[in-house]
Amino acid sequence: MNHLPNDCSCSELTVTPKDWKTNSNTIKRKWHIQYYFYDPFFKDDPKYKYGKFVIIKGMNRLKTISERRGATKELIANELLLLREEGYNPITGQKNVVLKNDYEIEPTCYFIEALRKAFLHLKLSDSTKADVKCVLKGFEKSVNGLGLYRLSIQDVRRKHVKQALENCESIIDGWSANRFNKYRSYLQMMFKELVELETIEFNPVNEISKKKTTTKIRTILSLEERKAIDVHLKNKCRNFWLFVNIFFHSGSREIELLRLKGIDVDLENQRFKCLIKKRSNYSEVYKPIKDIALNLWKEIMATCQPSDYVFSVGLIPGPKTIRREQISRRWNWHVKRDLQISADLYSLKHSNLDETAMQLDAAAAAKMAGHTSTVITLKHYLVNEEERKMEKLRKVNNDFA
Repeated sequence: MNHLPNDCSCSELTVTPKDWKTNSNTIKRKWHIQYYFYDPFFKDDPKYKYGKFVIIKGMNRLKTISERRGATKELIANELLLLREEGYNPITGQKNVVLKNDYEIEPTCYFIEALRKAFLHLKLSDSTKADVKCVLKGFEKSVNGLGLYRLSIQDVRRKHVKQALENCESIIDGWSANRFNKYRSYLQMMFKELVELETIEFNPVNEISKKKTTTKIRTILSLEERKAIDVHLKNKCRNFWLFVNIFFHSGSREIELLRLKGIDVDLENQRFKCLIKKRSNYSEVYKPIKDIALNLWKEIMATCQPSDYVFSVGLIPGPKTIRREQISRRWNWHVKRDLQISADLYSLKHSNLDETAMQLDAAAAAKMAGHTSTVITLKHYLVNEEERKMEKLRKVNNDFA
């Protein structure tokens, strides 16, 4: 295996036929060079996760064995030079400046290649990493379509980024103001990394304004729908029923429960330790186990070892993590399809926090959610808080005279 710039690699370059160096009769056959190229950026891509198979021809026009052998050796040497010295990437079809001198990412590196390298530097959760990679691929499509791909990262200005973002509307299905803002946010993150690495002097995304969006009212489950779901899941798939109930009472995100290990659960003190990855600095917090949910936790923890994930394969304790998408698929199948209910699973978090705020206050709901203040809780989760405030105002009994 040959190690190449930018964490890429390739297999040994071989020739077909195998006896091209020793058998003169092979001149009667067609020759080619082949190898596999691997790029870690595409490790989750269904097409290139196992590498790209590259074939090189160009020697078959030569009719003498000595000329063909000489040309083949030269083609191999040239290909290795492209791969090693010029950072050629057969998947993207672009050359990339090799990292050297005092820069971890060279200022002369091409636009998209620099962003890809910056992406590899970012420390992100798996779900966020997948989102950023999707954004980067869509943005690359736009940049290539505008012919900006040969622009060095040091020459990229705000107008180039804005032009590429605006162009996304014509090439990406379902483009919207929300998606524009998401692309802007993730690009801002990657350019920030390039600034910190001193590849560029300023972040061109900072001065690009967000698009105005409409905040839609979240669809939440009625009490009757929750009762129907409870009965249906308990009879059909108890493990998922247990997860849904624990999720509802926990105030956590699905991924936080899927990362939870047995050692993190303290039944005696009715709490569990949760890793919050939504902020710039990861933090561990303790969240309460409500009295009403304690028996649910005892049931799942009965067979859970300290090193086990509480919700592993089959939503029972085990040694492997599972992806959040598995929860979404179960909800879509057992709830949306079976019961014709449109609300998503995450709406249960909104319902629980809103009901917590109704019985206690917004600060208590924020603590349950792991928020550092009530700002996010009030803005996104307490769906009936405004109506409660209105009702209190209606009951203010202050006479004019």
